[in-house]
Amino acid sequence: MKITNNLIEEIEKILSEARTISNENIPSAISLTEKALFKSQKIKEKNAIHADALNQLSLLQRKNTEFATAKSLAERAQSISNKISYKRGIADSSYNLGTIFKDQEKFSEALPFLVDAVQHYENIQNFGNHSKALCLLGNIYEEFQDYKNAFSVYEKALEEATAYKNKNLISDIYLSLAGINLKTDKVSKAAHWITKCIKLKEELLQKEKLAKAYFLAGKIKLKARKYLTAEENFTKALNLFSHTDIKSGKVECMEKLGKVYFQIGKIQEAIDLLEKAIEIATKNNFKNSLFECHQLLFQCYKPVNTSKALFHLEEYVRFKEEENNKYIQTLVNGYEVISQMDDLEKDAVIEKEKAFIIEKKNTELDSFFYRVSHDLKGPIASLLGLSDLANKDIKDPEARNFFKMYDHQIKRLNMIVMELINITELNYREIKLSLINFYEIVDNCISAYSYLPNYNRIKFTVDIESNLYFKSEWYIINTILQNLIENSIKYLDPKKEQSKIDISIFKRKDFIFIIVHDNGQGIAIEHQSKIFDMFYKANENASGTGLGLFILKRAIERLKGEVSVESQLDEGSKFQVKIPLN
Repeated sequence: MKITNNLIEEIEKILSEARTISNENIPSAISLTEKALFKSQKIKEKNAIHADALNQLSLLQRKNTEFATAKSLAERAQSISNKISYKRGIADSSYNLGTIFKDQEKFSEALPFLVDAVQHYENIQNFGNHSKALCLLGNIYEEFQDYKNAFSVYEKALEEATAYKNKNLISDIYLSLAGINLKTDKVSKAAHWITKCIKLKEELLQKEKLAKAYFLAGKIKLKARKYLTAEENFTKALNLFSHTDIKSGKVECMEKLGKVYFQIGKIQEAIDLLEKAIEIATKNNFKNSLFECHQLLFQCYKPVNTSKALFHLEEYVRFKEEENNKYIQTLVNGYEVISQMDDLEKDAVIEKEKAFIIEKKNTELDSFFYRVSHDLKGPIASLLGLSDLANKDIKDPEARNFFKMYDHQIKRLNMIVMELINITELNYREIKLSLINFYEIVDNCISAYSYLPNYNRIKFTVDIESNLYFKSEWYIINTILQNLIENSIKYLDPKKEQSKIDISIFKRKDFIFIIVHDNGQGIAIEHQSKIFDMFYKANENASGTGLGLFILKRAIERLKGEVSVESQLDEGSKFQVKIPLN
């Protein structure tokens, strides 16, 4: 028994030494903690020291971003702690698991562990760690936009941290309170908390956290349109993030500085900084920063370079769509977990919240498209006019060839802009129902593409159910058929002797079915799940904009319908649209 006690004391001494050096030298701290864990294996009966060593090593591996290892260690610590009813070990392992998931942005998985950690620390009256866990729990509530709960736990955490005079934790809570007040548009309160935070962080000489504080101070000043003070704060943050080599912080600072430069008219400085930020963000896959940078570069280039402006618009839309989906999923997961914990009826709440968020984001996107497309229409019309003049007046063959290339690109830009306008019109056109004459629409759509190459090689078969009575929006039905037929014509297979496009329209029960079946190039299986995404092209050599099938899907959604595709490479494609009668 005496040998065991001596061994436990020795292990505790090693763990304490590792904690002391952990802020300056994580690898050495990990090495010492592993040594302590190895020594603990000599104790046959599992006890608290095993759990303490596992939890400490888990915490260090998380700081080292070895998340899988950290998670495994914390789970082992929790298993041992549960077996021996070691309450501190249960609390520490729950805290570690919650923090690991938070660092990986798996917020819905982090939430239950942090709630457990808060409860266990409170039960054992470990108020220092209790306030730390509360602060992290508040961060999770913020991610779910549950600001009421976030404010509540921050205030409680600050009360406890102040009572125990924990300056490090107090300054962290100040930072969180500044952030949540900024998110809820309480700019003066945000400024109050960030000033207190910076003062403490400077006193504590915490470079990484001071960088975060200066960055948030810059955002607050930017919100208040105090651009010179914002520039000063972002520059300080950028220098600190660069010194500590935190690339995500560097990129965020560069993006915000670019925004400041744009606002004060330093356009070239903004462009240089944002392009450098995109380079770092692309290399490190910081997608959130990428869409912000592309949006700003679009604004910078819009008055001077239409082609570059459009490129950055396309990139913005692509990354923004991914972030929206991720954001929606985070909120949905969050509501699901919260409702499970509170034993609420969750399904209706989740679906309602999800529908609201999607509708809000789609409205924002449509509004953005509308402004952008109408801003670009004027310059493109001027460029098209200049191209016509050049075609008439210039006789030199080489020059005409260059203008032909120029004309081709301008027409492509015009096509993209017109299709962006079509997207917004799908949702904002006034609803006008009329009796749909499918024969007429199909005939007009087929005739409209007679100018396309190889059109004369196509055999069209049209089978429309007779006496088909259907009232709907003519413009939307025309858009659906137009995109389906155009898609089949454009991607016919030139190697085949006879190209075929079969069009069938009929009613079954309470639905109208539109089927367009061709024997064209077909779509590879790996592309089929993405063909309805904006700007997606299954074939890089395709001449289109990548918007046709996206517009098709939006049109069908307007009618509460569904679309599906069956396709095989080199054999053809079959698109089926199902629209409810009512």
